[in-house]
Amino acid sequence: MRILLFIIALTCVSCTDMFDYSPYIVDFSPENSSVNASNIEKLKGQTTDDTITIAVTGDTHRAYDETASFVDYVSRMPRIDLLIHTGDFSDFGLPKQYEWINNILLRLKSPYFVTIGNHDLVGNGSYAYEKMFGEMNFSFIYSTVKFIFINTNSREYKFNGLVPDIKWLGNELEPDNEFSKAVVVFHTPPFDEDFDSSLETEFHSMIAKYDNVLFTLHGHSHRHEITLPYQDSIPYINTYGVQQQSFYIIQISNDEFNIETVVF
Repeated sequence: MRILLFIIALTCVSCTDMFDYSPYIVDFSPENSSVNASNIEKLKGQTTDDTITIAVTGDTHRAYDETASFVDYVSRMPRIDLLIHTGDFSDFGLPKQYEWINNILLRLKSPYFVTIGNHDLVGNGSYAYEKMFGEMNFSFIYSTVKFIFINTNSREYKFNGLVPDIKWLGNELEPDNEFSKAVVVFHTPPFDEDFDSSLETEFHSMIAKYDNVLFTLHGHSHRHEITLPYQDSIPYINTYGVQQQSFYIIQISNDEFNIETVVF
């Protein structure tokens, strides 16, 4: 009888250990926490000149090998002021997927910034994103350009009329003496079915309101595309997915920009 009780007790202890791990637990190391804020501090330490050079990628999902090749390529390039990721950093919003991709990006020499994508919001992905990167809507000024990152993944919020936060966007775009132009970064473009169609007109009207947006950047559809969907002068630039083994280099100088595709 004692032997039987011992076996039952041992089984219970073993089972407790076996099921202790959860793929949803968010327990990031310090280097995998508050990444956007850390990189804003790195930017402040950089010397600026009259040209801002940006590398742009997105939709990394589970493309770990391609992401590693991309990072190795960019790290060998001459000066890159900053790198922008247009979202879908992970595939299912799992903390481990966040960690696996970010551990690759930590090898970059340049500061990098990540906007949230719809795949990043699966499960408790929103919590994982906020622990790793910080607020979903954030901005910073580098040289004379303001970079504004905004959550536009309306479908994941059941089109509740609150995403994207257009009032917040308007406050960020309001002109002041700190910047002359703005770049707006998001994942789901306003003309996509995953964007709240009741907010599309208001969203673009806000982007155009102050005539200070140089261009917008987005991902989601994994293809190279530069369009003027609202018949004005504001380009909507769709980023390559990293699996396409191509990315953009965008240079901003004198309130104008040039864009180049790089194959790696």
